[in-house]
Amino acid sequence: MKKNFILITLMLLLISNVFAEKNIISVFKDSKNTTDLKKYLEDGLKELNIDITKEIPKENISIINYILKFAYENNIHKMRNENDNVVYTKETGEEAVFNKNGDLVTNDWNQGSFNYGKYEQPINKFLLDIWPWLVWGNTKNDPTTFDERFYYYCMDLDPGIQEYIFLEDKSLLEKIEYSELKEEEKLVYHFFNYLFFNEKFKYKLDERNIKKYKKSAENYWKYLSQIMELSGYKQ
Repeated sequence: MKKNFILITLMLLLISNVFAEKNIISVFKDSKNTTDLKKYLEDGLKELNIDITKEIPKENISIINYILKFAYENNIHKMRNENDNVVYTKETGEEAVFNKNGDLVTNDWNQGSFNYGKYEQPINKFLLDIWPWLVWGNTKNDPTTFDERFYYYCMDLDPGIQEYIFLEDKSLLEKIEYSELKEEEKLVYHFFNYLFFNEKFKYKLDERNIKKYKKSAENYWKYLSQIMELSGYKQ
């Protein structure tokens, strides 16, 4: 009887650890096998125990929208140690990437692609350009994995977060009503609300902590490292 109890306890601990280890890159690791982008995002959010029926605070929506406006596609074209690549994008959507020698980058993971969305409409851009890239890669022959792509995307989120932190008049942020959003847009906001405003974070993206982030890069890293850990990257 005692042996059975110990065995059951160990099994329960193992199950709880499996659930505790769920993170963004573990949930979306088999991304290239999906065919339905919206359902894949929705199912992933549910697997992360995100209540997609719950309304997101207006302030959070405004902040997310602002941060994503500055998440330019720079680092996502520097994958696999091609750190000197430079990205050029036209207003009409064409994109080209050049290496440190000035040569056009044509490999499957860093080459330029056509952009359907605009930074001025960041949620739409995420749905049209970023999410398909995160899920499927740059081309059908792109050898990178979701976790590689998401890591470099997080690096492109960093400047946007800093733009918000150093924004002096935060009352000027665009006001967006959750009830007026499309279902796909709501899913994107839930994804980033989980990423930027996670309830488990010790260091929040609030005014009290923002003052500390402005004073010290070390303090800011305490916030940013939480995002990386939440995504599934070990520090």
